Amino acid sequence: MFFIFVSAAFGLVFGSFFNVLIRRLPKKESLCFPASHCPHCKRPIKPWENIPLVSFMLLSGKCAGCKAPISFLYPFVEALTGICAIVVYVFYIAPQCTASSSLWHIAATLLQTAVLMVLIPVAIIDIHEFIIPDSITLPGLVLGIIVSLLPGHPTPLESILGIAAGGGSLFFIGLLGERIFKKGEAMGGGDVKLMAMCGAFFGWEISLMAIFLAALLGSLVGIVLLVKGRLSSANNKIPFGPFLALGMWVAVCWGDFFIKAYIGQMDRLLG
Repeated sequence: MFFIFVSAAFGLVFGSFFNVLIRRLPKKESLCFPASHCPHCKRPIKPWENIPLVSFMLLSGKCAGCKAPISFLYPFVEALTGICAIVVYVFYIAPQCTASSSLWHIAATLLQTAVLMVLIPVAIIDIHEFIIPDSITLPGLVLGIIVSLLPGHPTPLESILGIAAGGGSLFFIGLLGERIFKKGEAMGGGDVKLMAMCGAFFGWEISLMAIFLAALLGSLVGIVLLVKGRLSSANNKIPFGPFLALGMWVAVCWGDFFIKAYIGQMDRLLG
């Protein structure tokens, strides 16, 4: 329970920082200057007004200066990140890092966890702006290769194969889509770089599973939107980044469970 509490606390703090990323990265603004401020009156936000979730409730969802309403996106991102931090601790960090784990293995696992957490602002930015910032994916790709040099998983070879499987498969799917549908870019370059980064950190197996899950989830959502009339030939663009992010979370945290369940089901059917 202590580590779950610590994970939630770290998640809330990271969620507050993710709000900065979501707001500033698409505009290519500095993450440090100016300091956090009200987007309406530009009044600097005091430290006590920037406590995750708590400040929003104490301020009744309004700026302490001009009383303009604060977007519900801010507490939503903080709460979501806190919940995700608990999930990733219970289903990934705790099983991976035991008392016998080396410091290198623990460090690599925590860096992989950081990648999963960063997928939260990436997904929200993609929903709002239809972009995935290179300032996240390209440095992350390089860092993933460096992390593979540490003892443990993935190895440098697995990292390279992960880049090829994650980014390369999406790249060729995009090319195939352009040929089939005779339209512009079928797969965004940001999606390709995102999965190349994830592949560098997690290897090819998880990357391919994540892409499969993302395609499945994206297809289901697309069908629902078509049925409801919210997706048409004039408006047929939906961001794929959120589905890739969700696919990565499912593949990392529950991939082994789904694989064992699938193999067990096939054994029963064939047996």
